[in-house]
Amino acid sequence: MASRPEPCAEAEAPAVRPDAELELLAAILAEARAAAERDPLANPIQRTAIELARRLRDGSLERSALERLLRRLTREAFLARARRLRAYLGEIDPEANAARIRALLRALALGPEGKPVPFARFAATVGRVHFGFVVTAHPTFALSERLGALLVAVASDRDLSGEPLDPARRAALLAEVEATPHRPEPELDLALEHRRSMRVLRNLRVAIERVHAIALEVARELWPDRWSELVPRLLSSASWVGYDTDGRADIPWYATIASRLALQRDQLEHYAAIVRALRADLAPGDPLAALLELLEARLALALKSCAEEHEALSAGGEGPLAEAALARVARTMALGLPWRLRDSAELLALLDRCVAVAGDGPHKPRLLALRASVATFGLALARTHLRVNALQLHNAVRKLVGLDHPPDDPTRRLSYLDAIARLIETVEPVEINFGSLVQEKATARRAMMIAARLAKYLDASEPIRFLIAECETPFTLLAALYLAELFGVADRLDITPLFETKKALERGVAILDEVLAVPVWRAHLERRGRICIQTGYSDAGRYLGQTAAAVAIEKLRLGLVELLARHGLAGLEVVIFDTHGESIGRGAHPESLAERFAYLDTPECRRRFAAAGLAVIEETSWQGGDGYLLLQSEASAFAVVARALEHVLTPPDPEPDPFYAENAYVDEFFAAVRLFNERVLEDPAYSTLLASFGTNLLYPSGSRPVRRQFDPGIRPALLDHPSQIRAIPHNAVLQQLGVLANTIGGVGRAIAKDPERFHRLYRESRRFRALVRMVEYAFMFTDFDVTRAIAQRFDPGFWLARARAERDPSASEEFVEVAAHVERMGLFDGLARILRVLERDHLDLAGALREHRRRTRGAGEKPVAVDPATRDNLHMLHALRLALVERIACAAVRVPDFSDRHEVTRDALVEALLRLEVEPALQLLGRIFPVLEARREPLDWGEPSTYGGDREQSYAQEHEFLFRPIAEDYDLVRRIGSAIVHQVGAFG
Repeated sequence: MASRPEPCAEAEAPAVRPDAELELLAAILAEARAAAERDPLANPIQRTAIELARRLRDGSLERSALERLLRRLTREAFLARARRLRAYLGEIDPEANAARIRALLRALALGPEGKPVPFARFAATVGRVHFGFVVTAHPTFALSERLGALLVAVASDRDLSGEPLDPARRAALLAEVEATPHRPEPELDLALEHRRSMRVLRNLRVAIERVHAIALEVARELWPDRWSELVPRLLSSASWVGYDTDGRADIPWYATIASRLALQRDQLEHYAAIVRALRADLAPGDPLAALLELLEARLALALKSCAEEHEALSAGGEGPLAEAALARVARTMALGLPWRLRDSAELLALLDRCVAVAGDGPHKPRLLALRASVATFGLALARTHLRVNALQLHNAVRKLVGLDHPPDDPTRRLSYLDAIARLIETVEPVEINFGSLVQEKATARRAMMIAARLAKYLDASEPIRFLIAECETPFTLLAALYLAELFGVADRLDITPLFETKKALERGVAILDEVLAVPVWRAHLERRGRICIQTGYSDAGRYLGQTAAAVAIEKLRLGLVELLARHGLAGLEVVIFDTHGESIGRGAHPESLAERFAYLDTPECRRRFAAAGLAVIEETSWQGGDGYLLLQSEASAFAVVARALEHVLTPPDPEPDPFYAENAYVDEFFAAVRLFNERVLEDPAYSTLLASFGTNLLYPSGSRPVRRQFDPGIRPALLDHPSQIRAIPHNAVLQQLGVLANTIGGVGRAIAKDPERFHRLYRESRRFRALVRMVEYAFMFTDFDVTRAIAQRFDPGFWLARARAERDPSASEEFVEVAAHVERMGLFDGLARILRVLERDHLDLAGALREHRRRTRGAGEKPVAVDPATRDNLHMLHALRLALVERIACAAVRVPDFSDRHEVTRDALVEALLRLEVEPALQLLGRIFPVLEARREPLDWGEPSTYGGDREQSYAQEHEFLFRPIAEDYDLVRRIGSAIVHQVGAFG
């Protein structure tokens, strides 16, 4: 939403809305804005909210009209998100994208003179992975899968089967959009997240296999005598859904293995279906039929055991009976080990024989495509990414090395490194069984045991990624290597540090430098033939500011080029896994998918890696529900794959970017951004801002709980520090508050240091422009009118002013009581102070953006403001939500008093409701004021009775007229949160 002060004028006037409720709301908002133009202290959001609250109170805005209004506002926000998604994906027509991929591959195959390059060169380029997709279970499942499917269908103008939508079908889908409450699935658990991840992985598989087919067609055209030698790969897919134990203890070992078995079962069924179709086309007695029958039988045997094991481990459970059942499965697996299909090389060997027998017959292209699929996917739909935390690894080896101090303690650091290196040199691998997993309590050891089990029983050829969150020392990497050697899985494991904290990003290159000096680590990398790192944008953006984090991550990547050259390791393959999401708060550039890839993997990085002769695999995360949206249909997944290939296969722009020549200015600019964000993050008032309503404005968006639990009898505590909530809910709260501080924070101050240089670099540098456009997008959706209106809900003076102006005595009394509770909570002074800090910086930024647009007038620069329709919709949503919050607050102070035997005070419950801790508060109220069930038909006892017993103590009226309306209003509050997410474009 365009915020005051605005850096430039808005676009054309919004279209008139036909709905009566919308027309009324638009008129109220227009009147409030007109008043604000005359009075700089007036707040149009606040004024609109107060008028809506008055209409809700007197009944002139009925609940049915409120529902219709919200549905229509949500529909408009949904359509805006669909339009953005359509533009973001770029070309979405599958045939057009196939033609673009074919042109890319032909460009690789043909030299400057238009003649084919040597086949070996083409085969080597196409036969290695360049780009990897990693699906995750980040908590961005803010939308049900059905609504996600509708979003992609409306955006692409195609249904999920790929058929174009006719006007009638499109209208029917939009009617469903409007009729459906916009929220996640009610039962949002890890099992649901895993099922959703598998569906998008299947879409990715379809897209990748189509790329293989196109590559084979190009090779057949240009090298008709050798095309059957080609085994295209180009792309990979991986998942950590069900394998991520960083910060969560609710995923038992058998669930992790069951998750992996589900992927294996799906992929083997896919191969079996292809083989069956090939066999069905063959005449009796065809020599190929016998080989395919052998291949089908091998797959059938593997599928039988896979299905049985998957079902048994999915049942899982704790206790003696469950463990006995798991032990039976384990014994069966151990006895059948010699006959298990656990290496894709076995399938590839059979397929090579099939290709040889097929000759130049009609089945050859399908056989070659199947071989490429097996070479790419192996035995599972996605490769495995296990994830643990650095602290979990330290705890796993603590006693072995006497780790009584932090591993980076300068007085002990080298001793710890020597100790763990000696352990690696002398370690004797141990034998484990599935019972070892039952007994082991240390998360990191158990994760490494799972890796060993997967390698032994499921796919010995699969490289397993072992991701380490919050890795800040070389000791952490060596601890992981020790466990890998101990459990005999080091030869299959790619140990990958995640650099996301301030310390890790500042010392990332130094950490890698130090660990490369340890011979056992260097030897491990040389055996694996690759070095893997992971970068994180969400936490880094929270701690440093998003743009400063992006610059720090790019420096880490560039430093890696120099580091590998210095250590003589230019022969290693480099895997860079950029863990980022679909919102600017999670590091995704908002302009387009192509720009998103270039923002992470910059042209400068690509030039330097290429100049050093380093082969790079760029991997990106597709985070939870938001990430799955882009892969929701086969057409959208193929569009994403096309953009990825265009990025990695198109040579980077050779022109130097002045950004990299302005080292002093760039370093100081982003140092200013970083320092501002560090100061804000350490300010207790910022924690107050985040926790005021916190995540209560939104539905839970993932299986990992992020809401604070309400402790009966104790007032819900404020955050001590923003790190107590995870990065994605942190960002989501900022979106709901209308202040995207982690992206815009500090940029105004940084510009003010040298405005002339800022304007010049913005004009001349593509990289700097990309960074600033992240800020501009955040600026468009930052509105301090919204933020102040929300903060004033914690201002006792606001409620007293409401009481003074209210003519209804009962309403006035309620406002006075709310004011008393808010006074006792004592939040507003801190909120007002942190908003002043943020708004001063915002004023500097607004002035700089306005000045830049003035200088570039006529150069095609668009205003830094959302369109008026978006601004109107957002303002209406915020005002409507604030009116509902007021109604909940007034209902809260009508909660009857109760005795102290319930271990919670009325004041604590009221204040929980004022902060929208609605669900836990209502649960407590339900116990304090129970509704007694109606008695069954009485028996004939021979005489009458007029005694009512405890029926007279039922609190049905409180539930009917107080508690249930609070719950209904709160659901509307959270549905408005979902609509605001649509308008911003992504969750968190």
